[in-house]
Amino acid sequence: MERSIENIWKEDFDSEKSFKVPVVRNLYDRKSKMLIERIRSTSKKDNISLIPIAVVFAVGFILMGQFILGIYFGMIFMLLFFLNRRKLRQLDELRVTSNTYKYIVGYYSQLKNMQRYYTWLLGIGLPILILPACWMYFKDTPIWISFLEFEVSVQLLILVLAAISLSGLGILSYRLSTHILYSSLFTRLKGIISDMEDLAGNSRS
Repeated sequence: MERSIENIWKEDFDSEKSFKVPVVRNLYDRKSKMLIERIRSTSKKDNISLIPIAVVFAVGFILMGQFILGIYFGMIFMLLFFLNRRKLRQLDELRVTSNTYKYIVGYYSQLKNMQRYYTWLLGIGLPILILPACWMYFKDTPIWISFLEFEVSVQLLILVLAAISLSGLGILSYRLSTHILYSSLFTRLKGIISDMEDLAGNSRS
């Protein structure tokens, strides 16, 4: 479907006689809607992948004898799944209006807001969630005993450095995964918005 639209698009531009602003605008409408559907489909698949990840972490730690830790990580991934699903539903609540340009601009803006939200969430939330998990895993081990032998100031310094490292790792991992999955789709959507703005400007001139 998308390929056929691109062929029609090319034909419209190759033929000056067939070039009409309403025709081109209609093509943009169709291309943008299909692109948004691809973003929705990719987002849902990405979110569903959290379920098997939760199972793997839960089963893995339970088999290692860390029952509480397994349940802990399983719950974290499942809570993230439900949070993502809620955010995606809020995104889907954006109504398609007769003005496709306003719709895709609003959709793109919401996508960017979601990216900022998850960047903050992982940057702050990951240290808060992982440090207690480290305590559960290492307590009563030689590593934990050695840690307790340090002065309080050194312990605090280690915790702060660990928190900063986890925060940076969370943000980096999120941005990397987002770039791999969505970069080309977001770039194309932004390109369509830019082209529609140019088209609107040309139609007024």
